[in-house]
Amino acid sequence: MNLTKRQTEIVELLASGMTAEQTAERLSRAVPTVRRHIQLAYERVGARNTAHLVAISIRKGFICLIVVSMLTGTDDGLRRGNKTRLVRRVEQVEMYA
Repeated sequence: MNLTKRQTEIVELLASGMTAEQTAERLSRAVPTVRRHIQLAYERVGARNTAHLVAISIRKGFICLIVVSMLTGTDDGLRRGNKTRLVRRVEQVEMYA
């Protein structure tokens, strides 16, 4: 089953190292709304956590690594701590790959 357009957009932002709160701010949505989209994405693909969701999404072609790399290269989401979070997320994704 495919992710919705909004779920795909959110997973790309999560893959770039953003938190749910930062993603909500970026998309001008409420944090609970973003968390609900994330939960529904987990259920759609059978993921256990965010790293697993990102790994499955990459593997199945739901998210584009080019888009994710563009987000990490130009986005203010890499300020304080987000770069570290991105590195940890990539390491976690590699565990599921």
